[in-house]
Formats: sequence, C-alpha cells, structure tokens
Amino acid sequence: MADSDPPAFDAVAAARELDDFLAESAGPDVADLEAEIEELTRVIAQKDAEVKRANARAEQAHAEIEAAGKRLANASAKELERRTRKLLESLLPVLDDFDRAIASSRQHTSSADVVEGLDLVRRSLLTRLGHLGVAHAPALGLPFDPHRHEAVALVPVSDPSQDGRVIDVMREGYTIGEDTLRAASVAVGKHR
Repeated sequence: MADSDPPAFDAVAAARELDDFLAESAGPDVADLEAEIEELTRVIAQKDAEVKRANARAEQAHAEIEAAGKRLANASAKELERRTRKLLESLLPVLDDFDRAIASSRQHTSSADVVEGLDLVRRSLLTRLGHLGVAHAPALGLPFDPHRHEAVALVPVSDPSQDGRVIDVMREGYTIGEDTLRAASVAVGKHR
C-alpha cells in the first residue's frame, strides 16, 4: 500500500465509534424518562390532593361565614323586635293617662270639649300604634285568660254565668300581632 492510499475502512471500528457518539449525545435513556414521568405524576397527584383539601377548607370557611351571618341577622332582628316592643310598651301608660283624663273630665258637664279633644288625641295615638301592629285587647265580660289578663282581684258574684269572667278592668291590655304586648289588669268574678 502506498502512502497516498487511504486507510482501509474498518466497519467494526466505525460502528463502535457511532455507538460511543450516540451514547454521549443521546441524553437520558428511556428508563430515565419513565422515572421522570412517574415523579412528575406523583407531584401532580400530591398537588391535586392539596388543592382538594384547600377547596374543602375554603368551602367550610364559607359555610361558617354564612352561618355566622345568619346568626347575626337573627340576633339583630330579635334585638330590634325587643327594642320595638319596649318602645311600644312605654307608650301604653300615655294611653292609660288619656283614659283617666277622659274619665275624670266626663264627671264635669262643662268639660265636654275637653273630653272630645282628649278622646280625639287618644284615638290618634291608637291609630298610629295600630299601624305598628298594636291593638287594644278588650277584656270586660270575657272569660279570664291568663295569657291576656292579669288577675289583680277576685270579686264575689251571685250570677254563676259571671264566674271566671272579667268583671272590671283596671288597666287595659294590648296586643301586637297575636302576642300580648301588655296584659290587662282585671278583676275576675268568683261565684260563691
């Protein structure tokens, strides 16, 4: 062989050289890629579980806030109702004063105009209270009802039909809706 002749091609050496080159430049092999995919799948599953727990905590917090809001609204409504009842109850003695003033003025014949004026103001007050749900609860002649009447005296009666009935009213009673705002103070008949 002359110096100028190219060296003979060695196929085995070339194949080895190609394998070495591919091994160096090919990067991770399939096993490494599968391991990486498994790790990423595990991390995603872990993150999904954390998101589910966070969503559950958020839903629970939302439900607790909603329940607290409802409790607060109920407590506020009850407090408003209590204060309203107290205010309305505080006006009832004014009606009692009008009743006494009217009764006293009726004893004087010269006071007819005064009686008329007092009665007009009393009716006006009752009308305004009526717009707020307050109503006079008549008691005279009705059977005694411990939910609507407060017995302050027992009066002997000879008529058996008057037994257990309201004979006299010392202080009028009032309702608000179906509830008693103030019980009437009454004398109840007791048959001997």
